[in-house]
Parts: sequence; C-alpha cells; structure tokens
Amino acid sequence: MRQAGCGFVWVVVAFCSGCGSSNSSESIHFQLNDSTEAVFQIDRQAQQWLLSNGDDTLALPRIADQLFGVPVFNGSIQLTSENHGFWTDSLRPTNEDGEFYQVDFQIEPNTEHASSDSISGTWDVWFDASPGETAATAQLDLTSTETGVSGTIRTPTGDYRYLSGHFHQQQLHLQTFDGAHLFSIDAQREENQWINGHFYSGNHYHTFWSGVEASAWPIQEGTEVFGVPMDSLYVRVVNRTGHLENLSLIPDTGQTLVVDILGSWCPNCMDEVRLLKEIHDAGQTQLISIAFERPEDVQEAFERMDEFKVLMEIPWDLYLGGRANKTIAANAFPFLEKVVSFPTTLFIQHDGTVTVHSGFNGPATGDRYTTEQATFKRLSQSTIATSLENR
Repeated sequence: MRQAGCGFVWVVVAFCSGCGSSNSSESIHFQLNDSTEAVFQIDRQAQQWLLSNGDDTLALPRIADQLFGVPVFNGSIQLTSENHGFWTDSLRPTNEDGEFYQVDFQIEPNTEHASSDSISGTWDVWFDASPGETAATAQLDLTSTETGVSGTIRTPTGDYRYLSGHFHQQQLHLQTFDGAHLFSIDAQREENQWINGHFYSGNHYHTFWSGVEASAWPIQEGTEVFGVPMDSLYVRVVNRTGHLENLSLIPDTGQTLVVDILGSWCPNCMDEVRLLKEIHDAGQTQLISIAFERPEDVQEAFERMDEFKVLMEIPWDLYLGGRANKTIAANAFPFLEKVVSFPTTLFIQHDGTVTVHSGFNGPATGDRYTTEQATFKRLSQSTIATSLENR
C-alpha cells in the first residue's frame, strides 16, 4: 500500500513563500480514467508548489524530499519519480484492502493554451436527468476571462467553488482542485443548451448532466427564524472519552452566540470559517463550532478536529457532535427538526430567538458571497444591543 503521509509537521511551512528556482511552464495532469484528465498549471518552487485553479491558487508546502502537503484537508502530493506521482485524500475512508483513496498524476511541459471563445451567462443544470423532468437542482454561472472561462455551479445549499477552463468550437471544459474535490466537467453547446455533459469527481464517480439557459435564481438569505424555550437551548456533544455531554447554547447578555455546524472535510465549511473569523475579529459575538466527522473512532475524530483548528487558525472552541451525517447533526440539537446541509449556522439571541442559515455561497459566487457577508454580519449583531442603540 502506498503511503498517505501528511500531518501536523507541514503546518510550519504551509505559509512560507517559495524561494530558489521555479518552473511555471509545467502542468500537472490528474488521471481520472483512461481518457479523462484534469490539468492545472503548476509552479514547482523550492519550498512549495503553486497550483493554479482559475482565481484560486493552492500552495502545496514541501514536507519531505518528494512529499507535499495539501492545506486544510490533510492530503498529500507524493512524487514517485521526477514527473510522476499520486494525490492522496486521507480524509476519505480506506477501501476494503485498507488502502487510501489516491489519484495518479504526471507533470508535463505546458503546451499552447487551449483557445477559448467568449461566453457568459447562467444555465439551469440537471444531473442524471433530462431538463423538464424535475426542477433544476443547480445553476451554472460562466464568465469569459483573458485566459479562458471561469465560474461555478451553485446549488440551494452551496457552490462547487472555483471552476476554470475553456470554451471552444461549442465544447466546454471546466475543472477544479481544492484538496478535497477534484472535478472535471465537459459538455457541448447547442442553441444555448448544454448537452452530452459529463461530470467526473476524482477517479471514483461519473454522471451525466445537461443545462438550459435561464435567469439566475434570486439572491436570498436562506434563513429561518423561530423561538426556542430556554431549557431546550443546548446541544449534545461527545467528549474526549466518548461520552455525551450537554453544552449550553444560551449566549451572554447583550451578545449573539453563533453556532457553526460543520465538517472538517467540507470545502464550503472552510470558506464559511474564513468569513466567521472576520466576524469574530470584529468582536461582540460569541462563536463555537460543532463538528460532525467521518472517523468512527472518537480519538481519530478529535485528532482531525484538532488539526483542522490549527490549520484554519480558529480562535474559538470546536466540539465534536458525532459522525458526518445530517440526521445525526439534527438529533444533537433538541430544537432542530433537520439539518439540510454542511455548513449550517445558528444565530442565537439571549431571548431564545434562533435564526438558522442553511448552506453557504462562497467567494466564487460573486454577488451572492457579498450578500452572505452582509447577512452574517447583520445576524451576528445582538438584537438587544441594536435596540438599545436605536433608542
């Protein structure tokens, strides 16, 4: 079995800038199957590799001679020769043989950039279904750039983060790699529709998709507000010995308690934590995170949570709620009927008013992310403090 290799040690160099020689005229080709690749420009510097993903750049710090860390998600890039190797996603369960999830890659000199025609707009998207059979489950946003096409796919509960690629001779190709997800998306354009679409996630999943030109869904806050009896304002968490404890969720007078329901395996949760850190730094808000993790073993779950807290530089307390399951997450909170997505964020006022915000529109969604920023900042303000200011 090939080594997974990645841990706390690489945190020390994760944010070091590169030095020495570099070669930015190369591409890393992830092999999703015999005929499908996801290709990204890569700059191999002495202390880190920089992988370009459209408007996002992923820094992969060197942690050993032939080993590079994948930030936040505890994966690794392992070279087996000068230009060949594999990516390990160590957060996924091992297979029946105890082997980690891995995708092979090779590094090649850059060829000429693929030509890209101009395109922009929004399309309703159906996965594994034909347009009109059901309501669209997602929307695709595209914008032409100087070097190709960028965009994202949005769902009611989150986005696919930064997608980049090209559109030429009515053929679309998009891709992304953020350390947790490796996507490749292709389709053919026919009269403002997308047909013959293929969606690949790593080397383990493939489905078909199609799209029809549409107006963008209205920007909404995605919140639900209700009152909760004070004796129900708690959450059941798992302590380090594996026992359940009740944690009070009653905020201090004059403050809002923000409860972040997340998983350390979730890229949208990573983006949300970065926004919550901005709110925390502004003060006047209490914050805790309740994590629902993949490992069954409690100690393994805490090890992953502790690492995530360090990697994300989270200054507030992080608790274990249980396994990564939306039903388990809802059952941990006596006052919640359901949890529809990771992340879900609770804004709790001192009088027992709870605002539930489901899902998250990240930085790749543009104006929708701006709305999320404004919504989070507004909801994190105490209604008691606000009413006193308005007297």
